[in-house]
Amino acid sequence: MVLGSAPSSLHSSVYDALFVHGLDGVLITSAYGCVLGANGRACELLGRTEVELVGLGPDGVVDRRDPRWREALGIRARDGAFRGVLRLRRGDGSTFPAEVTTAPFADGGSPRAYVSFRDVSTAEAEAARAEATTRTAAEVIDSLEAISDMYIGVDADWRMTYINAQAEARLGLARDEVVGEDIWARFPALVGTPFEQTYRQVARTGRSATLEARYDEADLWCEARVYPLRRGGIAVYFRDISERRASEQERERLLTAERAARAAAERAQRDLAHRATHDELTGLLSRAGLLQEVDRVLAGRPEARLTVAFLDLDRFKLVNDSLGHGAGDRLLSEFARRLAALAGPADPVARFGGDEFVVVLVDRSAEEAGRFAQEVIEASREPVEVGARLLVPVSVGLATAPGPADLDVLLREADAALYRAKDTGRERAVWFDEQMHVDSVNRVAIENDLRHALDRDELLVEYQPAFDLRVERICHVEALVRWRHPVRGLVGPQEFIPVAEETGLIHRIGELVLARAVEQAGRWAHVPDLRVWVNVAPQQLVDREFPARLAARLDRAGLPAHRLGIEVTESALVACSPAGEVLEGIRALGVAIAIDDFGTGYSSLARLGEFPVDVIKVDRSFVHDLGTPRGEALVAGIVTLARAIGAHVIAEGVETLPQLTALSALGVDSASGYLLARPSAPGHLPLTIPTEASFRWRTGLHPAVARVPGTTASSTRR
Repeated sequence: MVLGSAPSSLHSSVYDALFVHGLDGVLITSAYGCVLGANGRACELLGRTEVELVGLGPDGVVDRRDPRWREALGIRARDGAFRGVLRLRRGDGSTFPAEVTTAPFADGGSPRAYVSFRDVSTAEAEAARAEATTRTAAEVIDSLEAISDMYIGVDADWRMTYINAQAEARLGLARDEVVGEDIWARFPALVGTPFEQTYRQVARTGRSATLEARYDEADLWCEARVYPLRRGGIAVYFRDISERRASEQERERLLTAERAARAAAERAQRDLAHRATHDELTGLLSRAGLLQEVDRVLAGRPEARLTVAFLDLDRFKLVNDSLGHGAGDRLLSEFARRLAALAGPADPVARFGGDEFVVVLVDRSAEEAGRFAQEVIEASREPVEVGARLLVPVSVGLATAPGPADLDVLLREADAALYRAKDTGRERAVWFDEQMHVDSVNRVAIENDLRHALDRDELLVEYQPAFDLRVERICHVEALVRWRHPVRGLVGPQEFIPVAEETGLIHRIGELVLARAVEQAGRWAHVPDLRVWVNVAPQQLVDREFPARLAARLDRAGLPAHRLGIEVTESALVACSPAGEVLEGIRALGVAIAIDDFGTGYSSLARLGEFPVDVIKVDRSFVHDLGTPRGEALVAGIVTLARAIGAHVIAEGVETLPQLTALSALGVDSASGYLLARPSAPGHLPLTIPTEASFRWRTGLHPAVARVPGTTASSTRR
């Protein structure tokens, strides 16, 4: 239908719909571009009133800088219409893009044109934004695919929105399979783990977080960085840190090992330092530790008064030998505990070795030190349970310094006082005095002179016979050592043998006496059944090689073993644990064994059966008691015991004829003493009974002994 032929009402409706109420701006222009009319929308878009627009030429509404206008007018003239995007000018001079449709028409024979346009700046912007968004999204995806981290995007409903290729490959997934799925349903192993806790925390708080954890399903140690998204949801970047974790664990293991090694080294150093200054058994200070501690005390208090208490457990060796070293160790530990409890906190307490202890009392008066010593003695009388209830008393030597203290001097003085305490009855405390100093100096002098005497061959051996009370002959000769001092003259063994035993010189002396006795016994080979006896010190019985050396010596001298006898004291048997083994070795050679000074040791009868014994020598103290019921009963008991074990009995120290008569009547086999013969050099020794006229028969003697000397004398012997 042609609009021109339409009824006027329809013409009016079309006009209103397209021009008056149209959504697009409409301009009616002349053939030359002057505006003849404008609808309301055109005025709104161009920012002018219709009055302002009417009469404006093309330059009033067209942006002449847009070269497409010229092309548009050419196209309209050629094709009869144009449609495209051109720029128009607003009343304020600004321009905007518009989608323009224009075509010419005739109005009553006058050429006219209409221009219909709409603002496309908003659509263009949206398109540009959409393009930019698309481009940005592509760039983001490129970035997510290019990074080395694995990535998973999750929306506010916990549906996965994206997963990059690295995550696909490491987790063994396909993107198309998981995008859109609920993350907790797809990865149920995450539930209840630090991953879930962190993801939900970030979604709830909107604050990013980082965690390191292990995802067992993928055998993956990972570091996850979780970020909140503006539209809701989270972005999870995670990387495999297994190698780093292994490296860190190895480094931590090495650091831990290094710290442990360092700590062990420090502990070992402290332990070494502690062991260097402390006794391992009791935990008390050692000798070296005591010296250090006293030096520390004196460094802080140079004028401190020091008193040294030197302690020794009486007869402690008996505990070791009878109950074993374990019991002895427990006894020492208990005594050390009691001693430390009695000492003051500032008084160093040390174990000097064996059963010797030292306490250094700091700034104590003589009365306090004496009271302390008595407390220690009383404490030692309390029984100790070591598998048996033991009472092991203690002897104490005390020494103090009136002026600046010299610990070495105090130790020597206290040690000397301790020996005096033992010599005078044990279980007592004795203070050092000047006489002890004199004795100490004398012992030192004796030691020095004795060393020179051994080098200069000043020691000699004399022999004392034992007369058989049953036959008229001498069967036993005892070798006795003497010292011919160049200044002091003849020195008895009672003066230098104790020093030799303390200093270890007894080994050299013992070997010297043994060598000479073996040689002399060889020279007496013509005397029937004569046996030479040699004293052996306790220290020699500790040496397990002693029997072998003795055998070699007998072999070199060509002396039958039965012509030699070894004398040991009963106390030596108790003191020396290896004594039984050594004596068995000596007895196996055929050398006889005698117990000297029998009855003066400890546990005599109980231990006698443990050792091989050929001869029992009755101590001179029992001989002196003869004439009393007790003395004769003791000797009779010893004879009975000897008969029971098949041993010969020799009585020593016989000085009177009544003693000799009583011994013979009691069944003693042999006797020696000054009544019968004094010790002498081998050339002056009587090997048969003298026949001088002064000898006469005495009743009660063995019939074979017809004559004895009539004088008395005192005897000294080793």
